[in-house]
Amino acid sequence: MAGDTTLSENYAFAGVYHVFDQHTDSAVPKVQFAHDDRHLLACCSLDGTISVCRLAPGPPAVLRVLRGHGGGVADFAWSLSNDVLVSASLDGTLRLWAPADGRCIRRVPDPDGAALLCCAFQPLNNNLTVVSDAPGTPRRPPGSPRCIPGPLCFSWMPNNP
Repeated sequence: MAGDTTLSENYAFAGVYHVFDQHTDSAVPKVQFAHDDRHLLACCSLDGTISVCRLAPGPPAVLRVLRGHGGGVADFAWSLSNDVLVSASLDGTLRLWAPADGRCIRRVPDPDGAALLCCAFQPLNNNLTVVSDAPGTPRRPPGSPRCIPGPLCFSWMPNNP
């Protein structure tokens, strides 16, 4: 516990805010804070969108809703610098987003059209993204020596569409 405070004092809530009301008809499988930013978070939804939200200053608000996936978004991840989001969708695509303006930077389809269930940036090299697909068939695309055996990996250059 912090200082001489009790457990109940450390977790005393000043109020509850609903910042995800736009996803009332679909499940929200993930909510994640941006790296080293306690006021910026995002959530993905099975309605095919990602909401980028600000918690402070002022009342919590949705900054933008990222749209473009044709199926539910199962997972997403922030880049280390928070300037890119990667998302994995049940529509079989991985997308890279610029959360500052909501622009889709790149759309990468799964070679087999399989639903994508999870994704992550390689922690030390945000130009490498790893995704895993629904059939659970671990594989490595030909010509991808930097990929670890298992999930499907994509390497991208931010300035080279």
